[in-house]
Amino acid sequence: MQQLADSAEKIAAGDLTKRIEVTGALEVNQLSHALTDMQNNLREISKQIMESSEQVAASSQQLTASADQSAQAANQVASTIAEVANGTQMQLNAVDHTVAVVEQMSAGIQQVAAKTNEVANATGSTAAAANQGGDSIKTAMSQMANIEKAVTYSADVVSKLGQRSQEIGQIVDTISGIAGQTNLLALNAAIEAARAGELGRGFAVVADEVRKLAEQSQEAAKHIAELIGEVRGDTDNAITAMNEGTNQVRLGSEVVNTAGKAFGDVVVHINNISAKVRDISGEIEQMASGSQQIVSSVRDIDDISKAAAEQTETVSAATEEQSAAMEEIAASSQSLSRMAEQLQQAVRRFKI
Repeated sequence: MQQLADSAEKIAAGDLTKRIEVTGALEVNQLSHALTDMQNNLREISKQIMESSEQVAASSQQLTASADQSAQAANQVASTIAEVANGTQMQLNAVDHTVAVVEQMSAGIQQVAAKTNEVANATGSTAAAANQGGDSIKTAMSQMANIEKAVTYSADVVSKLGQRSQEIGQIVDTISGIAGQTNLLALNAAIEAARAGELGRGFAVVADEVRKLAEQSQEAAKHIAELIGEVRGDTDNAITAMNEGTNQVRLGSEVVNTAGKAFGDVVVHINNISAKVRDISGEIEQMASGSQQIVSSVRDIDDISKAAAEQTETVSAATEEQSAAMEEIAASSQSLSRMAEQLQQAVRRFKI
């Protein structure tokens, strides 16, 4: 019994290394076997508890380290996602600003397209008017050429009229000379008739009539000479005026020709400008269509950015929750590690 008592005290003290060897009465043997079984069971339980506590301690340390790392990683991810969220918000603001700018630019392009279309129409009207003006100048040039020909012909006619007047003057001079000679002959005939007396009286009458006719012819020739002189003066003035008119018409024709060439160049330039303006108008209309597509694309980007910002905020919130959960897991692992350490300390009281 004393051995059993000593063994029980050792077991109570945590010493499970000593085997219990007691012989005696049946009850004592049964008690000894029961105490031995209890000792063996306590030894196995202690070993299992020691091994389990060591595994729990090691696992809790690994879990604590992993939880700490996961918490740190989650914090970093949360911080990164927060920065991404801020960047996404800034990008969203920039996209909103870009949308406004692009819409304003598109509106400006639409206005430019409308104005360019108006300019193209006005340029087309100007080109049509310029072409019509060019045709009018060509008609004026043709008319000026006809006028120049007519004036030149009239100048030639007046010049020939002057020549004919000069020839008539010469004829009148001849007639005047003949009339003078006839007058002298009539005077001589009258003198001869007076000498003949009664026989020459009839001849004297004829001579007197011839003299009168010669005087009348001489007066008429004189009057004609005066008229011819006036006609020649008027003809000379007309020739001078016609020559001046011819020169003026020639100068006017040259001016019209020069203006026609210049206007032709203007028409060519206006037609070129009209063609270029039409090309520019077409290109600006394409730009306007492209700007509408850009506005649509930027709006799509704006919608996508808003959705991304919302998703980023959702992920950021979930990451923060995960970080908090990992911190709780780390705290629980540390608590479990302390409990395993306490259990190991309790088990170390037993000697196995």
